Amino acid sequence: MLSICIPVYNFDVRALVNDLHRQAEKVLADFEILLMDDASRENYRILNRECKQLDNVVWIELEENVGRSRIRNLLAGKARFSQLIFMDCDSACPDDHYIDRYTPHLDQEGVVYGGRTYREVTPRDSTLLHWTFGREREAKPASVRSKKPNASFMTNNFMIAKAVFQKVEFNEEIHTYGHEDTLFGFELFKKGITIQHTDNPLVHLDLQITEDFITKTETAIDNLVKIYRISGSNPDLRKSVRLLQSWHRLRIMRLDRLFCILFQHQRKRIIRNLHSNNPSLFMLDMFKLGSLCTITKQDKAINSYPD
Repeated sequence: MLSICIPVYNFDVRALVNDLHRQAEKVLADFEILLMDDASRENYRILNRECKQLDNVVWIELEENVGRSRIRNLLAGKARFSQLIFMDCDSACPDDHYIDRYTPHLDQEGVVYGGRTYREVTPRDSTLLHWTFGREREAKPASVRSKKPNASFMTNNFMIAKAVFQKVEFNEEIHTYGHEDTLFGFELFKKGITIQHTDNPLVHLDLQITEDFITKTETAIDNLVKIYRISGSNPDLRKSVRLLQSWHRLRIMRLDRLFCILFQHQRKRIIRNLHSNNPSLFMLDMFKLGSLCTITKQDKAINSYPD
């Protein structure tokens, strides 16, 4: 009936798995929870191996890290049932009805995204930027996400028919953090599959300190450039990503190189703000746009594309 697929990397998933197992036993006739560890540190593997003691839980350990895209493809290949739920390992169910809220979609041949939320208490440490960004930009209700259904997709929490997944799969050229969900949503769009949105969020637990969040942001922008190159400068992809839209407007006005120079002069000031007790998402946007302009300026393939 349902395969719950969780890629695991350096996180204790015992509480999540026990919660999911308890909920699934109540509402599903048959299910499995597939846990695939992507070469985590041994201390996490020792903890998470306890999950094998639960019925219907499959624990798989990979000896080499294969990355965020390939591990999801591997999980789908191992899944026994026709419907799959994918979720990030650093998640928590907000209540006892997470599985129950997905059950009306079990007979659908499509994709349903449940959403993401964050804890309400403001952190008083260096994770403030991540929390602020998540609350303002990612924790959107289904009514808002549905306005741009495929562009609002994230990989942290979605149900998909296995037959649909096999038509698309994740592009294994994207193996580091960031924008693998952008490409997946775009590939679904190209095949005429519109993502359905529902209010069934998972709580995101693992907030990154600002230094790590900025580093991951830069990695994600590298991935975005790679995706844009893979797409051959597809205008539909560009329209679906606000950052690419902003960069393209600068480019057609021949202002991207000037913006890049200004960004280099202001970069330290922007970084200071992002590390402050009052980080500005506008400054984060400027950091992303400046980083994108810097990378694309040196990319011959993208510079060869017509405006």
